[in-house]
Amino acid sequence: MTLWRKRARDSPEMHMNERTDFPAETAGTGNEVPGRILEAVRYLSQSRERGRCLAILTADSGDMTRLALKRFLADADASSKVARILEPTDSRHGFLEAVLTQLGFEPFESSADDLQRLLNVVLRQGACQKITTIILVENAQQFGPRVLELLRDLIRAAQELTPPPLFILTGQAALHRVLDSKGMASLAGLAKQRFDLSPAKVPPDGPAVPGKQDDPCLVLSLDSRERGRFPLRGERLLIGRGEHCDIPILSRFISRQHALFLRNASGDWIVDLKSTNGTSVNSALIRQRRLVHGDIISIGNHRLRYHNPAASPRLPAPEPSGEQLSETMVMRSLKQLLKPEEPPSTGEEAASHVA
Repeated sequence: MTLWRKRARDSPEMHMNERTDFPAETAGTGNEVPGRILEAVRYLSQSRERGRCLAILTADSGDMTRLALKRFLADADASSKVARILEPTDSRHGFLEAVLTQLGFEPFESSADDLQRLLNVVLRQGACQKITTIILVENAQQFGPRVLELLRDLIRAAQELTPPPLFILTGQAALHRVLDSKGMASLAGLAKQRFDLSPAKVPPDGPAVPGKQDDPCLVLSLDSRERGRFPLRGERLLIGRGEHCDIPILSRFISRQHALFLRNASGDWIVDLKSTNGTSVNSALIRQRRLVHGDIISIGNHRLRYHNPAASPRLPAPEPSGEQLSETMVMRSLKQLLKPEEPPSTGEEAASHVA
């Protein structure tokens, strides 16, 4: 029978090497840290604090994600255990051995199934001791299908733990396609909140913006590539998978009637229509939010950037209750957009529309 032995000198200091062993070029320059990096750190911290077991961080440059990870781990609880996997592989055994080694175990010959059972035990023990185990997988899109399926199973099992371990997957835009594939469909609910450090790119032959460049619009992008621009000329726009939508987005992760853009005297708003996979603004899940110039609306794996330099800045505190949109106003606006035979969707109806 194969055995693994825990190292005799296993202490919090043992795991600090994994936290700080980042390339020198990502160390930053004091206070000169891009605001987007700090937002990514906040997203990772909130994922841990709110008991999520999966966080997804993408960027065009690996240096950006490594800097965000470095700052996040520097603020993590000293008792947290960290395993950082850098080398892409399609070997379940090799991946599990690397994780367990960094968590303080000395390996002997073991089957991949034995190692997976051991890791599950280690994660459960950590939860019982109120220790958050953080497993970083960098360039996750480069790992083979066997390891991706293993990660899927580990993450699903982690949901039952309190506090759960936090799996952080980083990579480039191709990671979104991996997570949205049929093989990873069971993680759809966990993978809906993602953070992309890359600004949207406009291809040379991208669609032109009608009118002036400063005219308000929503800029649609996928995998950091611009897919279209939608001028904000009326009081409302319906966003979703349905053909009747003003901004139609064909994706099985988007409900038929997913979100509603509304304009009133207080400003421009985005409202989630009780969609199955939710709507986020700047990586925060919302029910409704007044928009400010540059806000990033996430719907499935698509992004809508709100472009309106004339928009009023957001207050530092939550929106006053008097400025919140009433459900009656939202439903009235939605009914005005829909044909008579297309009733407003409820959460249950939205679920039935997701493929």
